[in-house]
Amino acid sequence: MVPSTTRSLTPSPPLKLESPKPLPSLPHPFPLPTVKAFLLCAGFGTRMRPLTEDTPKSLVHVAGHPLLDYLTDELTAWTALDSIHVAVNHQDAPAFHDWATDRRPELEAEGIALHIHDDGVQTPEDQLGSVGDLGFLLDEVGLPSDGALVSGGDSLYRFPLAPILNAYTGATNRGLALHEPDPERRAHSSVLELDGHVVTEVLDDPTGSRSTRICPSWLLLSPDALDTVRPYLDDDGPPDTLGVFLNQLARTHSLHATRLPKQKNLRLHCNTLDDLERARRIVRSEPRHVLDPETVENCLPLREP
Repeated sequence: MVPSTTRSLTPSPPLKLESPKPLPSLPHPFPLPTVKAFLLCAGFGTRMRPLTEDTPKSLVHVAGHPLLDYLTDELTAWTALDSIHVAVNHQDAPAFHDWATDRRPELEAEGIALHIHDDGVQTPEDQLGSVGDLGFLLDEVGLPSDGALVSGGDSLYRFPLAPILNAYTGATNRGLALHEPDPERRAHSSVLELDGHVVTEVLDDPTGSRSTRICPSWLLLSPDALDTVRPYLDDDGPPDTLGVFLNQLARTHSLHATRLPKQKNLRLHCNTLDDLERARRIVRSEPRHVLDPETVENCLPLREP
């Protein structure tokens, strides 16, 4: 009989591995774009008086929040955005500085700086106009190397902006083509004539036009387009009519539009007290967004170069 044998098993010491040395950081193969947002909020809101005697139009509340909050909240999803620059008149500057003090921590947590620029204007008669204030911001900030969003501060958009913003490379000029079935509202907007996604004409007087597509003051402009602002103003282009500037841009450069579905109330423009009450009523009773991100993404023109 073969005697049984036992083996004493001694556990092996744990294997010690050296921590891998961190790899050196390498430059990104392509420079990442950094863009700016230029928000034109220097109007005096005369059509919304007496409300705007104490509160700037862009800071009037809709559903408990300043109107401008809705736009800046959407901008935090724009991965390339590094700063927001707001043009304001001198009378409203203190209110905007107070607003910025409240908003700045949240934006800075997303890596976005917020700046208020006082254009020095003290009366409605001396306003610089929308194109004039864009020129003022460009003089203050300089020409963005990768383009910029140029937007008014008196509209609430009821679809996510991130798919449009994050698809933008700065190589072209882009606007929105929103369906407006109400002829009276179209009469107070810039109306687009389109060939597919290409803007062939921007009409400030849409009389006789069959187009129902309007172009709100929400534009993604390339550095080349922004560089034409000062020559446009120096050549006595109307400083208070953004549509005239865009029509010139469509002819001399190019302007493409994102054609969103034919759905009413995708944009709530608050230019009068009636507009404001309508916006408040809709936001209280209907969803904040009525389009989902995929629907917006499917409306984008072909990928930019």
